[in-house]
Amino acid sequence: MAEAFAYPGEPRGQRLAHFRTPVQRHRRRNPGLPALLVVTFLTLILGLLLETNRPTLAAEPSPAEPQVVPPGPLTFENCVQLAIHQSPYFTKTALEIEVRQIDENDSRFAVFPPHVTFRSYYYVDRPNYPGFTPHPYNLMFLMEPYNPFGSYFTLQAQKAATQMTIFLHLQLISQGLERLGRMFLSLGAMKQLAAFQSDVVNLCRDNLTYAENRRTIGTGTSLEARLATQELEMAKNELARLEGDRRRTLSSLKNFIGLKPEQTTDLDLRDARRQVLGSFAPADATLEQAKARSFELKAMALKMELQGYNVALAKAKVLPNVLFTTQTPDPLSITSARGFYVGLGLEVPIWDGFNRIRNISRQKTILKQIGSEKDLKELELADKWNDLQETITANSAGVNLAKSQEELARLKERQAEISYDSGSNQLPAWLEARKAVLDAQKGAASKALEYDQLILNLRQLSGDLGYSYVNEKSWHR
Repeated sequence: MAEAFAYPGEPRGQRLAHFRTPVQRHRRRNPGLPALLVVTFLTLILGLLLETNRPTLAAEPSPAEPQVVPPGPLTFENCVQLAIHQSPYFTKTALEIEVRQIDENDSRFAVFPPHVTFRSYYYVDRPNYPGFTPHPYNLMFLMEPYNPFGSYFTLQAQKAATQMTIFLHLQLISQGLERLGRMFLSLGAMKQLAAFQSDVVNLCRDNLTYAENRRTIGTGTSLEARLATQELEMAKNELARLEGDRRRTLSSLKNFIGLKPEQTTDLDLRDARRQVLGSFAPADATLEQAKARSFELKAMALKMELQGYNVALAKAKVLPNVLFTTQTPDPLSITSARGFYVGLGLEVPIWDGFNRIRNISRQKTILKQIGSEKDLKELELADKWNDLQETITANSAGVNLAKSQEELARLKERQAEISYDSGSNQLPAWLEARKAVLDAQKGAASKALEYDQLILNLRQLSGDLGYSYVNEKSWHR
């Protein structure tokens, strides 16, 4: 900031003065200004180097970047990669990481003395009194109150906050991949169910043809034909319902992986269970492994670390602030002194109602609360793990029962087929037995889907799903 002063008792004629700095006029006699400028320059260079060499996160590409959809049918692996790169469900936390990084950069630069102000005064019509300083200008550098300990702990707290946000983002990705896996498994099961239901429709159509033929030749009644017609309509409606569910699930999957509605999507659903579950073995998964890999628990640990820095920061605020200033002599003072004069000082609040002392106790109490919250999260994880294991065991028995019912239906179908071939039973009996097999196959497929989704939930809870597609080490500093 520069200001010009004119005094009423002196000539008001303005003149242009050639401004020359002390570095130019007194380079040898006044080494203070060059030294200060060199220190300032080195400080800025050091700050830029710290920012340039700061370890960056090996984050995934920005969700805003255009993505190329792989040609051909999309496998589960392709869907995962697309979701991680462009899913709108991950955009918020990804942008939150960027915001945290900006806050961290602010704290990084705040480690150096902040808000250093330069002031310069040049007196246009300075009184020509003997004894005044030989320079008609004044240079001054002012620094706002600075607490080096507070700046350091603030930076550490921002680092912990950034890393905590990263772990929350990874936790969201892990949960999102489970949701994607559920949809992929559902589409694979719906494809099987639709094939079974198409066979049911064909059987009902054959039964209707048989009933109408019997009515035509007089061996059957119209009631039998109406019953067969109704069964066919019900089978068609069930097939339409499955197709509607498939379209809705496919639309949800496209939205999740960031594809536009008009984009055509062809999925490779062959052996969907193997694609989604991979080589995951439920018997090898342990609760200790789940706790060690849980991104949520890691985020809670960083939250405790962050609060620990908040406690240290509250203590640092009790310490006095450092003051610094340097300036040339006042041009209106009667002195022959030259050069820069440096001033150092301390700023100590005399009375604040013990707010800073109470804030230390407050931050320590919050730290205890976060510790209790972390313990509660571990207990919740253990309860969820045990409940899931019991549910999987019970559902496994249901899958075995469904397979037994399918096998029983096959045996009855064979029995009905033999009876039909021997002439002891008519065609409707064999068609009904065949329909029972298809219904049993549909029940077994539904039970298998429910079981596979539970295994997928266990894989996500154990951390195997997230660690299979996200490299945690690439996010570390």
